[in-house]
Amino acid sequence: MLVFPKDLKKISNNVLFTSLFSFCYYQKEVENKKNQEVLFGDYALVFILKGSKKIYSIDSQFSIKKDEIIFFSKNSFSIRDYLNDENVYESIILCFKESILVELIFKYKEIIFKLDSLKNHKSLFSIKADFITKSIFESFIPYIKFSHKNNENLLRLKFEELFLSLLYSEDNMEFLSFLKTILGGFKLELYKMFAYCDNDFESVASMAKFSKMDIASFSRNFKQSFGISAKEWLDNKRFEKAKFLLEFSTKNITQICTELGFNSPAWFIARYKKRYGITPKQEQKSKNLYFLSYK
Repeated sequence: MLVFPKDLKKISNNVLFTSLFSFCYYQKEVENKKNQEVLFGDYALVFILKGSKKIYSIDSQFSIKKDEIIFFSKNSFSIRDYLNDENVYESIILCFKESILVELIFKYKEIIFKLDSLKNHKSLFSIKADFITKSIFESFIPYIKFSHKNNENLLRLKFEELFLSLLYSEDNMEFLSFLKTILGGFKLELYKMFAYCDNDFESVASMAKFSKMDIASFSRNFKQSFGISAKEWLDNKRFEKAKFLLEFSTKNITQICTELGFNSPAWFIARYKKRYGITPKQEQKSKNLYFLSYK
């Protein structure tokens, strides 16, 4: 069994991992003789560029072809890819954290509620890609192939563009139903959770206090709502801010660590490299115009 996104490197050399997204440009010229079992640890969208795919789950069976998208929830599926007449199969796999999905659901919740949808959603559904959605997917390919130059802020914008394109597509009923199910299933009031985006919290305890809950209850409900722990969410926000400061401010690494509440520069440097593949100093020297001007 393959576990995505962790095992994307086992099927392709064209992969890109960030704190929120995992991308894979997948090509094959040899057809499998049997189905592949795949467990998705994150939500995923797969866009078929060439060939076709069959997917089996407990309650669904799908066949999708070129220029179609399939949405995978966090579950296990039996999958088989089929080559086209030119003996080629190509697809783009996009895995994403629940936190970024929830953030966009909240941002566009008024639009989501206004649009008609089905009453029940499935764990597996397909969407026909229009010209705009197709072009958005294809625009991810350069980011994947030149992953050493990736910028997560740009990828967030690209994902938001894709989200809106799917939201307004003609074939959006299943997608809307899925979004409304998530929106209605929160254990914390949605507006409180997303007030976090505009507040600088020092700890999980301060987040729990803001929500007027004890730490244990808050942590449990937060995990149920976001799919990640409150500490992981808080770390993601800190690293996003750190990346921004490294790229655009004149502050040194020690100053950034102190400002964002990291335990020590050494801890920050090690975690930053593990997360982004380069050290904070390398990030600063390669992208910050202030430091580039002194080369």
